[in-house]
Formats: sequence, C-alpha cells, structure tokens
Amino acid sequence: MIITDVKTYLLELDFKLKIGSMPRFKASGLYINVITDEGIDGWALSHWNLSNLAQKQFIDEALKRIVLKKDPFMVEEIYHDLYQNSNRIMFGIPQSTSAIMVACWDIIGKATKQPIYKLLGGRKKKVRCYASMPRGYSAKAAVGAVQAALDLGGFKAVKLRIGNGPKKDEALIKAVRDAFTDIDIMVDANSAYHSVNEALKIATICAKYDIAWLEEPIPTDNLNGLAKIREKSPVEIAGGENDMGIYRFEDILSKECFDIIQPDTTRSGGYLQLKKIDAMAEVKGVRCIPHIFGFGHTDLCAVA
Repeated sequence: MIITDVKTYLLELDFKLKIGSMPRFKASGLYINVITDEGIDGWALSHWNLSNLAQKQFIDEALKRIVLKKDPFMVEEIYHDLYQNSNRIMFGIPQSTSAIMVACWDIIGKATKQPIYKLLGGRKKKVRCYASMPRGYSAKAAVGAVQAALDLGGFKAVKLRIGNGPKKDEALIKAVRDAFTDIDIMVDANSAYHSVNEALKIATICAKYDIAWLEEPIPTDNLNGLAKIREKSPVEIAGGENDMGIYRFEDILSKECFDIIQPDTTRSGGYLQLKKIDAMAEVKGVRCIPHIFGFGHTDLCAVA
C-alpha cells in the first residue's frame, strides 16, 4: 500500500468564537484526506487555528509532496520526514503534520479492522471527561453554562475560562464553586497573564476555591517562568496543548514546568508522538491528561 494523493477541504461555519482571553476568530476547520492505491483512505480534521487557509496551502504545496508514494503503515518514517523537512527547518505548522499522521492511523485502523486505541496498546476503555467551557463568561452566565453541561452532558467536572484580572477571575470561580460544591473544577487562563507574580495571585485564588488545576497561566514559551510558578503554586499547574513533539516535551519535563502535561493529538504530532510523550511523563512521575478541543470530528480523531 502506498499514498497516492492528499486532499484538503476548508470548512467554514457562520459564527465566530472567543476562547478565554484569545481574540475572536471565525469557526473554521480543515479536513485532510489521505488516499492510497488500495482504495483505503484516511481522514483527519485539523485543530482550530487562526488561519486554516494558510494550513491548507502548506499541506497542498509542501507536505503532500513529502508523503506521496510512502507506505501509510510506516508512520515513524513519515513523521521523521515531515518533521525534518518542515517543522525543523521552516517552523512548519504542527497541526498540519499532526493531521496527516492522524489520517495515516485512520488508514491503518481500517486496513486492520481494529480501533486505533487497541493498535496502540490501549490500557483503559473508560476515562473521566470534563466539559470545557468554550469562552469566558460573566459569573452569572458561567453558572448557567455549567448547569447546562451537567444537565445535558452528564459531566461531573468542568473547566472554566479565566484571564480577565484577579478580581473578575475570582468572581467567576467563586460563583461557580458556590453553585456547585461537589464537582471538580479546573481553570484555563490561555496564557493571559505575563508574570510569575500575577500567575501566583491567580493560583492562590484557585486554592481558595478547591480548583483541581490552573492551566497555562502565562505564555507557554516561558518555561523558566512556568517552572517558578509550579514550584510555588498551591494548586497543580497544567499545560502543553500547543507544544509539539518529544524534543519540546523533554524541555518541558526537564524544567519541571507542569504537574500535568496536556499534549494534543492534533498538535503534538499525532498518536505515536503523544504515546511517546506520555511515556516520558510516566518516567518523570508527571500526569499526562491529553487535551482536545474543537469540532466533534476532531474529538473523534483524537480518541479513535
């Protein structure tokens, strides 16, 4: 079996999103279809980013040429070539490489008639899930959104978007905790704060209301700052959803930046890279709780 074509399809929905402290952007996505000479194809939906059009062009013009005529079962070879020729040299788009790798595993699953989690040696059939609030709410609106998640989805844990200053963040967290005393609550600042001291103020607020973890309090390129926050924080610090590959996560784990790492299948390089990252975390005694956020098909790709 060899790859004969890679096609991309841009999807745009008629609404915009605002996630936490991030700027508002149009809801869009990119489908990737990897086609083989044996009539088996693989699909993936890329993670949201600010320009799926740029990602489409990057795959169509660059990555497609790298994977043509390759055996889709040779995922290590394909990842190495994509990384060497795009991410390493041209700082390529991690979501693009990840999507192609996910599509290759879709092919492998179809060809072997096995779910991907079994092919990867899956250890659990069930995992606890939480509802991730799609945007920053006022305190009152947040309570309503959490109630809807509990009623409609049966969730017993939620993650709130924060990052609007300590006073507003505390009002939001307090309102939700007061309304829901027996659920797990996590918070995600989406890198909204820019100093260790600011982040530690938020961490102190989180501890006051029994928050399970504080996610990405400062920009995640600042590994030294994150290490200082984790060392002094009264709550667990989580992050890593925007990072790619084993080399980056070696830096993250070596600097002891997070209590919980959150590699994302659609950003970290695909299933096998995430499995390796999980193993690295296991050696370090760090929890790995994979991240996913986006359209339903993205979620299915991440857990297939």
